[in-house]
Amino acid sequence: MFLQQRPIPGYWYSNLSGQLIQVRAILYISGLRTRIVLEDIHGKRSSVNVVSWRNMDLVLHSPVVEQQHAMRDY
Repeated sequence: MFLQQRPIPGYWYSNLSGQLIQVRAILYISGLRTRIVLEDIHGKRSSVNVVSWRNMDLVLHSPVVEQQHAMRDY
């Protein structure tokens, strides 16, 4: 487990091989995060549990976030 990113619905993430994955939803049961619904760039959806999410080694890949960081640093 190299990287750990918090899942944010609507944001894109890339894995170490460059594949893009978007968090579509987070499912909660009794206030605890239980599943994360993902969608790849081709529209295929899947869900993973929290442990699997932590083991996916994803990096935030949202252009909006990158632009905000660039403007803040400028």
